[in-house]
Amino acid sequence: MTFSNTDEVCFFESANQTGQWGPRDQIRLLPEDLGFRQGVTAVERLRTYHGRPFSVPRHLDRWQQTTAALHIPSAASSRMEHLLSELCQRNQSLIAASGDVGITIFATPGIGTGTATLGLHLNTIDHAMVEDRREKGQSLQITTVQQPANACWPRSAKVRSRLHYYLADQFARQQQPNAIGLLLDADGSVTETSVANVAIVESGCIVSPQPDQVLGGVTQSVASDLSLNHSIRWTHDRITTDRLQAADEVLLMGTDTGIWFASHINQTTVGNGSRGPLCERLQTLFAAKCMTRQPNPPN
Repeated sequence: MTFSNTDEVCFFESANQTGQWGPRDQIRLLPEDLGFRQGVTAVERLRTYHGRPFSVPRHLDRWQQTTAALHIPSAASSRMEHLLSELCQRNQSLIAASGDVGITIFATPGIGTGTATLGLHLNTIDHAMVEDRREKGQSLQITTVQQPANACWPRSAKVRSRLHYYLADQFARQQQPNAIGLLLDADGSVTETSVANVAIVESGCIVSPQPDQVLGGVTQSVASDLSLNHSIRWTHDRITTDRLQAADEVLLMGTDTGIWFASHINQTTVGNGSRGPLCERLQTLFAAKCMTRQPNPPN
């Protein structure tokens, strides 16, 4: 299902346009906008479960960190809560008809006048693909593409400068059409993919990369809390490619799909190629969490 401009109501403002609600085609970056000229764009991606945005405080905490790192102070979290609420209210019928949607917030420094460009809009979710990933898994391909160092920009910032993810996925799909690329750190340890945080399971313990190696995923943070609350061991360590390929299970965690698993790495089967016991348990716990009534952002 796709949205038409008459279906979806978006929010957009810039130096040349006061904040207003309207169809998607009103979202236009000027060529002078630093989001276009230099790729300076903060972004946050959420999704709804049962019609309500999931884990809004965690997403807005990350949004606050990103906008601060990019020096876009006018896109404050308190304002985003109200805009998110209104976005969902204005699109209630579309969200209900779509069976849940993604939500994108983005901001740029604008055209250098001190006024940020800001937008909020919806994204379709391919629910068939999500279900397929959860049930059948995902193929991963280890690439030679490196995660940009923290000296370039903080890995904790979620930005639209995603060339490294794009190149990793292009490399992966040359090897196997449905694979996604796994990026490496400078020391050759694995970091993350374009759509998911990665963790391995070793002897019943979940191991994810060190926090400063990756973008802190909201779904991963929820999964980590669920593990702690249900006596599932979880630790952080650098994960070599050999360690990844020898793991009992390889977990994937991202906004659109939630929690799923790697069925193959470099076209070699992980375990027996099916969902492992820890993945299944976390999926069950996460689904129950998503069923819990999420508080609406304040009006």
